[in-house]
Amino acid sequence: LTGKPFYCIGVNAYYLQNLAAYGDTFHLIETMQSAKALGITTIRTWGFFDSDDSNNAAVIQYAPGMFNERGLRALDYVLAKAKEYSFRLVIPLINSWDDYGGMNQYVEWLAARTPANNKEGTPRQQYVYGAEGRRYRIYVSSGRSHDDFYSNDTMKQWYKNYLQTILLRVNTFTGIQYKDEPAILGWELANEPRSLERSGELVYGWLDEMSSYLKTIDHNHLVSTGEEGFDVLREGYSDISTYNQQSWLFDGSNGISYSKNVTLPAIDFASIHCYPEAWHLPSQSSIVWMNDHQRIAREANKPLVFGEFGAFQSRSLVYQVVFNEAYYQDISGILLWQFTYLGRRNNDGYAFSCPSEEQVCPVLTTYSYKFELKRNGQGSNPSAVRFYQNYPNPFNIMTVISYDLPVKNMVKLEIFNGVGTLVESFAEEEQESGNHQVLFDAANHASGIYYVRLSVSGNKMVKKVVLVK
Repeated sequence: LTGKPFYCIGVNAYYLQNLAAYGDTFHLIETMQSAKALGITTIRTWGFFDSDDSNNAAVIQYAPGMFNERGLRALDYVLAKAKEYSFRLVIPLINSWDDYGGMNQYVEWLAARTPANNKEGTPRQQYVYGAEGRRYRIYVSSGRSHDDFYSNDTMKQWYKNYLQTILLRVNTFTGIQYKDEPAILGWELANEPRSLERSGELVYGWLDEMSSYLKTIDHNHLVSTGEEGFDVLREGYSDISTYNQQSWLFDGSNGISYSKNVTLPAIDFASIHCYPEAWHLPSQSSIVWMNDHQRIAREANKPLVFGEFGAFQSRSLVYQVVFNEAYYQDISGILLWQFTYLGRRNNDGYAFSCPSEEQVCPVLTTYSYKFELKRNGQGSNPSAVRFYQNYPNPFNIMTVISYDLPVKNMVKLEIFNGVGTLVESFAEEEQESGNHQVLFDAANHASGIYYVRLSVSGNKMVKKVVLVK
């Protein structure tokens, strides 16, 4: 942007179009003003609402190719306000989950028009679940399934028609077509696409076709997949032990191959999400997840945006460590889930509002400023190897261990209990220069004294830490 790197430091606020549609412009403006005060650059918000309910003012598409002008004008308003407050928007264009209609609404529309030839009827209903209650129906009706959305020619054309309508729309507040609107940073083809086809080829083919089609209409904006970062093979990722043996992340059960999707020619930036507690991961795995995907994105010559990240425990520590690692690993953005105005219902436990949320708001403010300095060429690397005392100390359950590397170096970080037994090993690898922070989650360890040993180029440094439960 203006000849300098642009970093997507910001939040998710998926509901903005809803607020505008229901006439609640007060809370929409309050949300944007609060976000502006944090210094953030980017907001991720929904650009879809598919439903049969044509009387719902927020619905955008109430039948294939049938659009609710009130819903579209609400999206116009969101774009206009984002421009007024100098935000860039990342906009997903359909949901894989059943919320706001999503892919299954398309399947229902098709089933109502052309029932599938299924003598046995629709199988007993089953669901695919995501973080904190997100789900979609595997089977919809008349023998049709969620995954038919990716392969059925009729539904693919309906989706292309939707893309065309959105991209060519002239904003009623600004007079600018969406495809020419600078306030839009980029489009995501779907929010968290998944399927049950384990090779990843079904979703890959759909992403390839739709990204290429979108580019025939809109040459100005970046395009991404909106995926969570799952894969069909463990090759290229850290050892599964660093992911708490959660093999489902890489076994194809989610129908996604991140390492293949990121190579698509019309995909401009890589997308990942992470919810450590919901995915049964230790908090430190969020760093491994980010760095593994950054390495793969770099090989494909694509920037990486951490499109959704949410944590429950020790949020100030977890968010600080993730943002810090993103800063030194040159991640192109992190968008926390989810930002709200004061008094909005916290529907999934991740919501926060500012300035009231003391665990989150200061982290966003600090790193918005640091990334802005970096954008302007004012970032700097440490001048010497330094090993800092953990914070907090004493600690209860979680603490941050940090150290500086002035140049790329081999690092080994280990934790021993009071009798000298190794209890945790965080790193034995070559690491880039910068400040590195590690989360020591001691939930499974007893109270007492522990020793953290950092080895850099054969030199060993030790810090004593105290766990008090």
